[in-house]
Amino acid sequence: MKLRMVVAAFLLGLVLLTVCMLAAAVKAQEETGDEQERPAPQFKRVGVYEFDHITKRKDAGAEFSRVLCERLAAKYGDVEFVFITPDDAGYPEGPVLLKHAQRLGEKYEVEAIIDGRFLGYKITGGSWPNRAVTFPEVALQVMVRVVETAEGTVFGDYSQLSKKPRVFSQRIRTEKELWEQAIRAVIDEIAAQMEEDGLFYQEEQEAG
Repeated sequence: MKLRMVVAAFLLGLVLLTVCMLAAAVKAQEETGDEQERPAPQFKRVGVYEFDHITKRKDAGAEFSRVLCERLAAKYGDVEFVFITPDDAGYPEGPVLLKHAQRLGEKYEVEAIIDGRFLGYKITGGSWPNRAVTFPEVALQVMVRVVETAEGTVFGDYSQLSKKPRVFSQRIRTEKELWEQAIRAVIDEIAAQMEEDGLFYQEEQEAG
């Protein structure tokens, strides 16, 4: 009799344990599904904080971030982009601390901050336009991130860190033109990645 009671209790406990494990698995799957189905935020007002730089090129970070702001504004007409300088903000050059990003969000009424660091710019094959190669080549590295200001959390990283040089048209005649072409090419790649993530609000998409 005692043996039967022990066996029955054991089987009952095993059943309860199995039920609990199944319930936990279903709950975890539901939570995972919710995370995967959660849409990316479509920011309507975005701050572009002036990048800092560790290159020999003077004002490389500031120039890059200004062009970034201008090109994003041209690509996404439904979004307002605000260029923020360290002098206006009262903080050092980017990337800013996450708690500062929250304060900047309140001050400039932006839902996100794009900031980063310009890491490197090198013309390979000799100084342009003293062309030691037929086509100008540029190795360019930049760290870019997007911070949601409401919680002060990093939404995404869109850095370009490859050391492999990019090849540009032989019609380029000046170093200034080469610089402009190089940073625009990188910015366009970054913008494409951001668009793929559905980062920016677009009125036509919402209407559909």
